[in-house]
This record gives sequence, structure tokens and C-alpha cells, in this order.
Amino acid sequence: MASDLRPVATRSIGARWRLLVPLLCVLAVMVAACGGIPDDSLPQPISSFARKGPTNAVPAPQPDMDPEALVRAYLKATAAPTDAHAAARKFLAPVTAAQWDERGDAIILDDINTYVDQRSPTAVRMRLVGNNVGVLKPDGQLLPATGQVETTLTLARVGNQWRIDGTLPDRTMIDRNQFEVSYRSVLVYFTDRTRSHLVPDPRWLYGGMDSDPTTLVNTVIDGPADDLATAVDSAFPTGAALRGPVTPVAGGGVRVELTGIGSLSTRDRTLLAAQVSWTLSGADIGGPYVINADGAPLVGDRAAGWQTTDVRAFDPNVPPTSAVGLNIIRNGAMAKVIDNGTAPVSGSLGAPTSLRSASISPDGSRVAAVLAASGPDPRLNLAVGDYGGSPTTITSGMSITRPSFGPENELVWAVVDGRPVEWIGNDPGGARVAEIDAGAVAALVRGPITELQVAPDGVRVAMIVSGQVVFAVLATNADGQLTLARPLIAAYNIGNRAVSLDWASPTTVMVARDATDSPVVQVSISGTPAVGLLSGNVSPPVTAVVANPTAVYISDQRGVLRLGSTNGQADEYWTEVEPAMTPGTIPVIP
Repeated sequence: MASDLRPVATRSIGARWRLLVPLLCVLAVMVAACGGIPDDSLPQPISSFARKGPTNAVPAPQPDMDPEALVRAYLKATAAPTDAHAAARKFLAPVTAAQWDERGDAIILDDINTYVDQRSPTAVRMRLVGNNVGVLKPDGQLLPATGQVETTLTLARVGNQWRIDGTLPDRTMIDRNQFEVSYRSVLVYFTDRTRSHLVPDPRWLYGGMDSDPTTLVNTVIDGPADDLATAVDSAFPTGAALRGPVTPVAGGGVRVELTGIGSLSTRDRTLLAAQVSWTLSGADIGGPYVINADGAPLVGDRAAGWQTTDVRAFDPNVPPTSAVGLNIIRNGAMAKVIDNGTAPVSGSLGAPTSLRSASISPDGSRVAAVLAASGPDPRLNLAVGDYGGSPTTITSGMSITRPSFGPENELVWAVVDGRPVEWIGNDPGGARVAEIDAGAVAALVRGPITELQVAPDGVRVAMIVSGQVVFAVLATNADGQLTLARPLIAAYNIGNRAVSLDWASPTTVMVARDATDSPVVQVSISGTPAVGLLSGNVSPPVTAVVANPTAVYISDQRGVLRLGSTNGQADEYWTEVEPAMTPGTIPVIP
């Protein structure tokens, strides 16, 4: 089936991804479940959500509507959740409208068709068939979905107009096109378990709710989406609430009056302010943010309000800085790309060895590497050490995936002989390797995990399992063991041909596919389908991809290529990295 993916720009969220703006391509909002990935999507700035009409342009029943037109209009009206879906109830017969329970998940339908099975002057029975391309949870979380939905509707004459009559499914079905013009994605922020990093939680909100500070703050207070609940924390204590709506402040900014904050420490109050400030700032609601708790300033010396600069330490938008740039693995050794050439890195990894893969920590100070054992030993060794030094073996196995750092340089993840493991370099009892429970992943997708990369916030994980891209979160189970929890298919239009992936940001993953069409695609954690990056001058197969907020590097059959920004403008084609244009060369970046 031909692809019906229509690229639609997601909402501009101010300074959220200042560094990403030159790079990331426009995200598609919905795609047919059996659709492909568009070729040659040019990276473009993230701009305003492209609306096709005003948010309040909700269809209403018209006297001359035939049954098919009325059903289609009803599916558009269901996009409006206000007043218990009052707009959609206008299309229902009175008894049906009174009995319909529209609460719960909403199914986003694409390629909708209607088939009339029975028709009389006063009654019609029809089948509605559509592709399920997403499930919108009541809290605004959008989950990828696939498959066909079929339901039977009956219509009856009410006066001189048709109305949907009889029992309706206890759920809402929304026309995809109407979803596109009615909802926007925003990021609300929680914290990791160490309360050191903010973790984005994307939600899709209807109409002006996405820029309503009261709605946004209440969303933060209500807590994370289900998939993050076991993996993140919040500075808001149980019982916290807003005392009235968030109100504007003369001269700019907003006032947030909180209750139930209690005796939080200054550290936790500052973290609470960071959650509120970065959530509102990301939705283009400017500061200062005057935050009061139980009738007094949240923190005494911030009575005049908070700016994001006051909580810069928790800035979710700025990646760690490092002087280490592009490195490559070639002929079993690591080299740094400098000017128009390369230079071996210092230490043992710079000499011709059996280096198979490597990752560099975000600050550029550490390297984790997979090396073939010496002599006849068929095993591989996972080693960790200082960048430019000689790494120490931490574990061995017959198969080891490319290692991954998260936000810390003392934590490394990899999959050894099919078992995900975590190396903890700063454990009080000494450095150790711990196994991660991957039972939930195995229950979702059968087969080996061939790639595992942890997000920059240290909470989400992107994996390749039997060629499929899977998201999960790092959580601790009831036995105290680290687990890959709440796994889900990242996007159904990727298929099962993924071979490599990397996080470009805490919200975006780049994926290399064993395919001639769209060999490199971009996937968002917001629940939208994958979008292909331009591929006109790429020579498949693409075997590796690494990314950061300003560039994507791939390895195709010729060598290493780069896609990024030049003088603030997005590249229109992949640029060959001349010193790395040797087949089999693998790019490595912090």
C-alpha cells in the first residue's frame, strides 16, 4: 500500500531544542498503519504545528447530511473532548447520547471507509473500517498502534435528520486528519530517580490547553504517564495542588499558587521550580514564574519569580559539552578526525587491535569498547577506561553489543550473550556488573537484542530486537533488580529491518535500516510514526548511525557521511567525511 504519511511540523517550543532546530526534520503526525516511510525528507526547523483550520472548527450535524457524511463528521467531532464530548453527542440519538461512555482511550483512525449493509427509509446499518494508527490515553500520552479496526454502527431518523443510534463502543474514535489540526504535543518534565536530570514526558493536548499554564502545571502535579511511573520521580509531594488557576503577572510572567507543599527542603523546592519553569518555558509561556507555596514564596530569595536561568543546572535542552569530536574505528583501531586527516587516539585503542565497537561518554572523558580477545580465544571483551588511556576489561562473552553511556560516565550498558547488563563504576562496594531483567521485552518481541542505547537523561532505552525498534524505561522491580520496564514498539512503519540506532536528544532517536528506501529514519518518543531522512546520495546498506543534537553520522558502503547544519542552515545532502571514506569505517562521537 502506498504511504500516506504527510509531514506536519510539530509545535515550536521556544528554546526547547535550540541546538536541534537546524537538524531535525519535520515529524509526521499520523501515518497509515501499512504505510512506508517517505524518501528524501529534508531536515527542516521544528516550526509551529501546521493547523488546517481553527481549533474550534468542530463539525456539527447538518439537515441534509446523508448517513455516510454524518458518520465521518461524527469522527471529526470526537476530537473535541470538552464538556464530555458534547460536540460528538450532537450526532447521536438522545438515548444513545445519554448512555455513551466516551471515557478511556481514544483510537486514532486513518484510511476510514464506510460500508452500508442494510438501508431503509428510516434506518441504516453500516460497517466502519479504518487503520488504527495511534492510541491517545486520557492523560494525553500517544502510543503507536497498528492493525485494522472494524465496528458496526446503526443510524435512525430522528425527526428529519439522521442520528447514530444503538450501542456505541465505550471508547472514542478520532479521525486522524482532525487529530492533526486539533492537538499539539508538549513536554512536561519530571526527574530521574537521582533527582539530577529532568526527563521529558510528551503529552498531546487539545486546542488551547497546550498553552494554558493551569493545564500544564496540573499535568506536572498529576504525575508522569504510566510508562514512566516506575522510572521517574517528582519534587511535588503527594497532596500538592494548585490553589486556583495560574494567573498573569503585571509586566510579564505568571503566578503559580500551590498548596500541600509542606516542609520540602530547599533542594526539592528548587527542583519543583525547575519542573514548573522548564515545562512552561517549553510551551512558550515566558517568565518570571512567581511560585508560592502554602501562602509564602516557594524559596525566600526567589519571591520575585524564577527564570530558567535560575535552574540552569536542570536544563533539559543543553547536552554536555566535550572537546572530543568525531572519532572513527578503522582496521580495529580508534582514530580522531582532525582537519583533513586522522590521528590515532592515545592509549591502547589507538593501535591496530581487534576493536569492534565503542562509545564515548557525554563529557568525552571515558570510553567503553568491545574488543576481540587475543589468540585463539573466540570471546569478546567489554572494557571501560579513560579516553586516550588503556581500558580495563569488565566482562566477556561470545557476543556483546555496542556499549552505551547515559548521562554519567560511570555507568555503561551493553547486551552480553543476549543478557542486558549494567556496569557501575562508582558503586560503594567497588565497580561491578549487574544483570538487567529483560523479561518484559522478550514477552513483547521474540529474538535477540542487537542494539541497546540509553537516552541522555538515563531513563529511556532504545533497543533493536529482531530488527524492530523498541522503547523501554530503566526501572527497579520489586526484587530490587534493574529492569527494562514497559516496553513498546517505537513506530510500526519502520518494519523489522533496523540495524543500528542512537539518541540524537532525549526525545529523538536516529535509526539505520537495512533498506534502500529511507535507510535512515528519525523516531520521536511522542508516539508519532518514523520519518525518513533524505537519502539521495546515500549508498546503502547503512550499517551504523550515531547522532547528537547538531549532526548525524552514518556508515554506508563507501565510508562515513554527515548530515547536519552549515552556517545555521540545514544540509541538503549528506556530506562525505573525507578522512573516513573507507568501506567499513565506523563513526564514534560522545
